[in-house]
Amino acid sequence: MIVNMELYRVFYTVAKCGSLTGAARELFISQPAVSQSIKLLEQQIGGMLFIRTSKGMELTYEGRIIYGYIEQAQELIDTAEHKFNQLKDLEFGSFTIGANDTLCKNYLLKYICEYNKLYPDINIHITNRTTVDTINLLKTGKADVGFVNLPIDAQSLDVKDCFEVHDIFVCDKNNYEKISGALNYLELAALPLIAIERASTIRMSLDDYFEKKKILLQPVFELSSHELVVEFAKAGLGYGCVIKEFVENDIKEGRLYEVPLIEPLPTRGIGLIKLKNTPIKFAAKRFAEMVIKNR
Repeated sequence: MIVNMELYRVFYTVAKCGSLTGAARELFISQPAVSQSIKLLEQQIGGMLFIRTSKGMELTYEGRIIYGYIEQAQELIDTAEHKFNQLKDLEFGSFTIGANDTLCKNYLLKYICEYNKLYPDINIHITNRTTVDTINLLKTGKADVGFVNLPIDAQSLDVKDCFEVHDIFVCDKNNYEKISGALNYLELAALPLIAIERASTIRMSLDDYFEKKKILLQPVFELSSHELVVEFAKAGLGYGCVIKEFVENDIKEGRLYEVPLIEPLPTRGIGLIKLKNTPIKFAAKRFAEMVIKNR
């Protein structure tokens, strides 16, 4: 037997109020509509639930038995609705971000700090992965949103540009003094280069760009992270390919020097990604809105 839950809600309210009039007032419907709902419920379950008296609506024996269970169910429904509203108002909850270490440290950290101040009861889980792994986390439901280096294959993904970045080469003071003026790409390729490993999106983008110009880059060091490239360049081990926006303080304070190029490298983007046509948690949606708003 399948009974419309709305009928049980009317039954619960009538039993609680003790009258059709009181129930109609609480439910914001007409008294005849309340009466009709009770009659329909009694027809569907096959028995009387109320005795109509001059004082109002009195539960039958069977009605009292059912009311005990319906009361518990209604309390659970009320609790569920309350919890849903708390989730919507970001009073509690959690979500997972997929992003690599470099983006977390140099780009997302300020947003995470701001979000945490506004919504301290939301738990943020961060899974540090490469761009390819972050996409897989989204597809397997292990992350709600991701932040990746662009460009990427956007099939099945909703991608929003968040931040424009510029790839540059940097070195320490001693190596900088060995350079005489702006370099062309062939001169650059002849230097002892330091780059992130080939599996990364950044490196693949860099290699593709130079291959189109028929230049093969053969770094002397291929490292697992942007931070290591920065540190190796600071140590004088060569000329590292880094994101300018993430080393501005090092350049400003003289720990790194930008290698002048005749033709600057093309700009790239940092993107916010989520699965297409898939709703995300309220908490994750608010974080994404915060980032996009400040792009």
